[in-house]
Amino acid sequence: MTNKKTLLRETGTIFLNGAFFKNPVLVGALGLYPVVAGGYNMRNAVELSLLFLFLTLPLSLLFCLVGEMVPLWIRPGLVLTVSAVLYLPAAWLTEKLLPGSVTALGMFAALMIGNSMILSRANDYAPTHIGWAVAADALGCSAGFAAVVCLSAAVRELWLKGSLWHTNMGVYGTADAGVSLPFFGFLLLGFFAAFVQWVNEKRGKKGGRRRVPRI
Repeated sequence: MTNKKTLLRETGTIFLNGAFFKNPVLVGALGLYPVVAGGYNMRNAVELSLLFLFLTLPLSLLFCLVGEMVPLWIRPGLVLTVSAVLYLPAAWLTEKLLPGSVTALGMFAALMIGNSMILSRANDYAPTHIGWAVAADALGCSAGFAAVVCLSAAVRELWLKGSLWHTNMGVYGTADAGVSLPFFGFLLLGFFAAFVQWVNEKRGKKGGRRRVPRI
């Protein structure tokens, strides 16, 4: 029972680190391009999130199994090649769930093959960790990516059109096309990253107080 609780706690910690506390987009500045350039409306954001999940989970699990058998010098190229192969079923699944999504995303869909966040998890993390940890990390990073791109897209679409996914939200949109530009996306990510850093500092101080022995 104790081992099961420990496993669940560790799994939850790995997932939450990828989803929030050590979010690779906000803390590691990975996978920024699809967020700032492609994530300017909610439909795009959801489509990119699905592609991310369908790519990163099988890719990470595969390199969890075979990664350490692959020489370090060839692993990055092999990860990228396998990512390109897995893009085909990932795009097919995304299309099944949201018809027309890959066509609508255009180059942003294909560029997910080389997403630095996906490649780094498969190349660096997956080969040196066991399966359950890799799965938790992949799901946590997928949740973290989805949270960032969807939150950014929601702010931008509301600001631009006063709507979310073509649904009027009763908010006045400025119709300022600059909101959809990557520069504005970078500004939003800066605020999001600062918030996560603030939360982590609070957690660190709280943890430090707990470790102070009583006299």
